[in-house]
Amino acid sequence: MRIAIEQGLPGAEAAAAHGDAVVVIDVIRASTTYATALAGGAARIVPCASRAHLEEVRHRYPDALRSGERECRRIDGYDLGSSPTEMAAADLHGRTLLSSTTNGSRMVVAAADAPVVLMGGFCNARAVARFLRVRGGDVALVCSGRLGEPVIEDWIGANWLAHLLDSGDSDFELTQDEIRERCRASPSHDALVAVGLERDFECCLAFDAFDVVPLLDGDGFVAAD
Repeated sequence: MRIAIEQGLPGAEAAAAHGDAVVVIDVIRASTTYATALAGGAARIVPCASRAHLEEVRHRYPDALRSGERECRRIDGYDLGSSPTEMAAADLHGRTLLSSTTNGSRMVVAAADAPVVLMGGFCNARAVARFLRVRGGDVALVCSGRLGEPVIEDWIGANWLAHLLDSGDSDFELTQDEIRERCRASPSHDALVAVGLERDFECCLAFDAFDVVPLLDGDGFVAAD
């Protein structure tokens, strides 16, 4: 198994072109939000590249909930933002969500031609690693970044997942507490604090809170078997 770490939209497109299995890593927050929603009973999450794209997709899913954020704030008129704490509190059983986020949903659309596309973060890393080990083949871990710039939480998240794939349960170079502290220094954390969503950070850094693997099935993520 070859494991590559890629960055941003160019990395997502390159990974798809190589035919790698792609894991989109947007720790704060899309990866965590999608895993939380699927664990909470959502049937499908359809990632969209923009608000206009979401409205196009809405014609196929007229009963879907619209979920999205810009700069961490819920998009005006949408049913939900992109907050894991909000998803955990919502009744999502059997619902389809259409999702437009600043970074993560765009990465998925860019990588959609890959043979396998997953969403991964600290919250479900071991489940994702198990899925990929069973599947076999080469893997690209795509760091979403923030507003086109790399962020520490996605870089560490990608290296954490690569470690689980390569070394299993051996010690990582950082403890979980050290990872949390480094991620707390990220501008992504500061952005959450600025809009009163500090609790989302704790969800995003809750290691292996979920045994769910968001797997792209056609145009949307479902929980992998």
